[in-house]
Amino acid sequence: MCVDDGFDGSDVSDGCDDYEERDELADFDEFLRVCAGLTGFDEPELRATGVAHEHHRTVLAHRVRDEHALVHLWYVGNWPGEPPGSERAYDGALVWRTFHALPPGAAAPGHGSWGEVPRGGEEL
Repeated sequence: MCVDDGFDGSDVSDGCDDYEERDELADFDEFLRVCAGLTGFDEPELRATGVAHEHHRTVLAHRVRDEHALVHLWYVGNWPGEPPGSERAYDGALVWRTFHALPPGAAAPGHGSWGEVPRGGEEL
C-alpha cells in the first residue's frame, strides 16, 4: 500500500507508480531536471525565466504528474484550462524565448520608438 503523505494523507491502494512520479516532483531540483528534459531548455534557462518556483507550486497544487500539462505550463504560462497564475508567468513563458520575441503588451519596444515608423508601415 502507498501512503500519499506529501499531499493529503490518504491511503492509495493502486497507482503507486503515479504516486512515486508525483513525489519526485516535490523536490524542486528534480522538478527542474524533469522539466528540462521535457521542454528542451536546460535547468539554468528554466531558472532564468523567473517563474520556476511559481510553476513548481502550480504542479504541487495539482497533485498529478501530467507531462503534457508540464510542457503547456512552461511554454504558455498556465496550467491547461486555467488562466495564467500571474503576469510574470505569461511574461516568462518559453514560447517567447523560442522565437526570440517579447510578449505582446508586456514589454515596450523601447524609448522613443513611438517617433519611428513601424517596420512595413508608411508615414502619414
